[in-house]
Amino acid sequence: MKPRVATKAAFLLLLCLSPALANSPDRAFCEKILGENKHFIDFINSGISNFAGADHLKIFRSAALEHYKAHKEYLSGHYKETHAHIRESQNILKDLYLGVLNDYYQKDTRELLERNSAMIIETKDVRAAHFMRLGYRDLKVSEIYEGKGFNHNKHLYSTKIWFYIDAIKYARQAKRYAFLAIIESQTPYADKDDFKQQTIDDYFNKPEPEKQRDFDRVQSRLINLINRKLVVNNYNFFFHHFDNYGYINNGKRNEFEAFVSEMSTSQENKAKPR
Repeated sequence: MKPRVATKAAFLLLLCLSPALANSPDRAFCEKILGENKHFIDFINSGISNFAGADHLKIFRSAALEHYKAHKEYLSGHYKETHAHIRESQNILKDLYLGVLNDYYQKDTRELLERNSAMIIETKDVRAAHFMRLGYRDLKVSEIYEGKGFNHNKHLYSTKIWFYIDAIKYARQAKRYAFLAIIESQTPYADKDDFKQQTIDDYFNKPEPEKQRDFDRVQSRLINLINRKLVVNNYNFFFHHFDNYGYINNGKRNEFEAFVSEMSTSQENKAKPR
């Protein structure tokens, strides 16, 4: 074959293959979207484990199964199939995120704020009222992010999910402000640092404050007020407090870990010789 003819043939072959190559995801891209999708599953896992009923749990397991299939295809070097399973997983997750956001986070936050707003207003505590306003503000921001996700391009699943993640974060933050408002409104003035009587020597010689996580500080203050019967636990405060920080409550099963364990057991049983 003449060099010119060979070059032309090679060019035509490359031209024919280029669409297929362009539509075939490479290893690095698949690794990226697998990591992103795992983050989506991990983030929603605490909410599913804490709150979900049978319907939402079934949807979550369907999304996790598609992620599992994608990971198997990735390890086998089948990147096109990996991408297809990730797309299906995210298609399921985007609807699940919206349902969890509406049915649990925004609904619970709104109820917690409305249930305690009258009590907080009656105390005329300025700081408590400020926390309550911040709670309503962040609930509104959560609804704005929900709208952005819902109205985004219907084919960009991951972008919609990122918006829903922001919406859940703001709803959780609004709930945290509601707890702070309750704590502040029911804490006696004598117990508040701003109103404690102390001498100059006490002020300058007081020990360094103990460093405490925000989670632990809020929990200890809630326990203190409830034990002193200054606050009535009318909304299962500690259950929601754990979820606010992404923790799975005691007595609740980690649903994603349970799914992974079941899949591992299933694979081991298949591998056993008969």
